[in-house]
Amino acid sequence: MRFATISLLTASLFLSVIARAQTTDDILNLLTKKGTITEREADSIRREYATKQRQTDATADSFPLRLGRSVSLSGYSQVVYTNYEHQLAGKYYDGFSIKRARLDFQGHFASQFDYRMLVDFVGQSGANGTAPTGGQLISPFLVEAYIVYKPFTFLNFKAGQMIVAFSQENMTQDRNLYFIERSQVVNALVARKGDAANGLVDSIGNQNGRDIGIQAGGSIIRIKDYHLLDYTLQVLNGAGINSLDNNSYKDIDGRLIFHPIKALSFGGSYYHGVDVFTSSLTKSQRRIRWGTELALNLDGLDIKGEYIRGWEGDSNPINHQGWYGQAAYFVIPKHLQALFRYDWYDSDMAKSNVNSTYYDFGLDYFFNVWTKLSLYYSLRNQEGPTVNNNMFEAQLQLAF
Repeated sequence: MRFATISLLTASLFLSVIARAQTTDDILNLLTKKGTITEREADSIRREYATKQRQTDATADSFPLRLGRSVSLSGYSQVVYTNYEHQLAGKYYDGFSIKRARLDFQGHFASQFDYRMLVDFVGQSGANGTAPTGGQLISPFLVEAYIVYKPFTFLNFKAGQMIVAFSQENMTQDRNLYFIERSQVVNALVARKGDAANGLVDSIGNQNGRDIGIQAGGSIIRIKDYHLLDYTLQVLNGAGINSLDNNSYKDIDGRLIFHPIKALSFGGSYYHGVDVFTSSLTKSQRRIRWGTELALNLDGLDIKGEYIRGWEGDSNPINHQGWYGQAAYFVIPKHLQALFRYDWYDSDMAKSNVNSTYYDFGLDYFFNVWTKLSLYYSLRNQEGPTVNNNMFEAQLQLAF
């Protein structure tokens, strides 16, 4: 009976605090003073109330939209202010823009089948344009669309347009990035912006790190609540998103990641393909990539690093490489995160004075689990002709 009384008091307290501007302690102190409950019981109610309040706050921070038993809809928008310290060709000193505005449809239509369709309403350069990064503006455009068959934990199959399984940063969804911008080497070598300085923008340049094909992968050797090994194998067109293959070859991609403990992961990726580059539009040439990666996630501290090397061409191949190391730490738990990244890229290993080093600083403030304000400053040292290419960005992201 006593337990039922305390439970009823806890529920009443929770509702009354929501309905009126009375504090928890005010009500409990009054009940204790009148002898309705003891101090020990008051402390127990305080703990239970605090738990319920945290659950309510977490629920208030999220508002998933379900359109039916097998469909869920989410999305996010990113508004960015960019300022360059020196005006460069084709760039403004400063300005506002919508970086991304995406809707994400996900779901399942059986216990072993999942699907996803991700659409962006902000224009992007397509694969068939004439500019170095693709040129032709496509808006809106399909970012991802695939079906997953999951017969086993150790073996899943995916078919459609998906992220290229190379590089941990490339595989990180845009909404979950710590920095507003990705590292130089990932932009240059992993199906994103390409290396325009060398005329090595292929048809998967500026393609959001995605391609069309099939994938097999899974996780093996379960240890408590994580797996020792994750693996992925892909066969891809190599022609980028929303495009048919542009030659008779298929690209092969593989990634292997070990988790000796839950907080630590390391491994590598390999990519072998053939494509046409802007420097030579009349023939297909080989494109090879390999990379290693490391990630350590401790309480409030996240450390990541990658090294990636690639080469293009058959008779006179161009080799390029790069690496980055970054750290993120929550100065205020769950709210304020401080960031630093050392980012180095060599666009042609056979040449001198072509390296570039970025010192990236950032702050992420999380208003709640869905709303984030990011500040980013990149101090850029580039060999060769001196150019003040330092950049500041601020980004507000709202997701649901």
